Amino acid sequence: MNAGSKSPTIFVSIDMEGCATLVHWDEVRPSSSAEYRRAQTVMTSECNAVIDGAFAAGAGRVIVNDSHSAMRNLLLEDLDARADVIGGRIKRDYMLQGLTHECAASFFIGYHGAIGDGAAVMGHTYSPRVIYECRLNDVPVSELPINAAFAGHFGVPVALVSGDATTVSESKRVLPWAFAVQTKESLSYYAADCRSPHDVCDELRRKSKDAVEALGAFAPLHLECPIDMEIDTMRTSHADMICLVPGFERRGPRTVGCSAPDALAMYRALTALIYVGAAA
Repeated sequence: MNAGSKSPTIFVSIDMEGCATLVHWDEVRPSSSAEYRRAQTVMTSECNAVIDGAFAAGAGRVIVNDSHSAMRNLLLEDLDARADVIGGRIKRDYMLQGLTHECAASFFIGYHGAIGDGAAVMGHTYSPRVIYECRLNDVPVSELPINAAFAGHFGVPVALVSGDATTVSESKRVLPWAFAVQTKESLSYYAADCRSPHDVCDELRRKSKDAVEALGAFAPLHLECPIDMEIDTMRTSHADMICLVPGFERRGPRTVGCSAPDALAMYRALTALIYVGAAA
């Protein structure tokens, strides 16, 4: 640990689809009851492993943002009490609420691939009901680089990523400095070769500790600005609704776009798009 404060703040954004053993929407939606409860346990266990590893390496504070769906998934009674938790919606900074320049590093846990990735279990980009594909400066992107660019705006590097093999492969391509933990290997949209959740937690704990001890070896992700953001929506009605938001323009029957001066403006425009599009 050789960068910033002797007791650094670590920011954790935790999603659910990329957590160990989870392969179907029925498992990650509250309406599925028993299956969802198990998914909450898996997600909470992985979060605890990351928190424990960070504090073991000398972190002074860990901020956890519940980043899945309605963002009320973590079992707070079972979560490591040392962490500060942000839950619920609506959040201006969505999956990254609470991340500021005061954070020494960010961890993206339980992440997943985009809907267009051929072997990404439950692949989607933020809202599977609204967004088909997102492009930044003409490059198709998943949540991982978009969120990393937001963190980079504040000078915060991504130091640890976990998710399926598709996510780990993307992380190695766009965030080659980050530690990575593969939770499963996707076989199709609803199937994966899954690792033991206990083994995944052990590796998360170890690599969380390694990441905090290696602070200073990571680089923030920066995109060329201004940033052109283009979204293909699922239906024309989504594009109809999104174009009511100032700054967005219609670029095709299901395509909308906007230009943002930096990653912060891009991300907040995207957050507005997600919330407004969901009302269509």
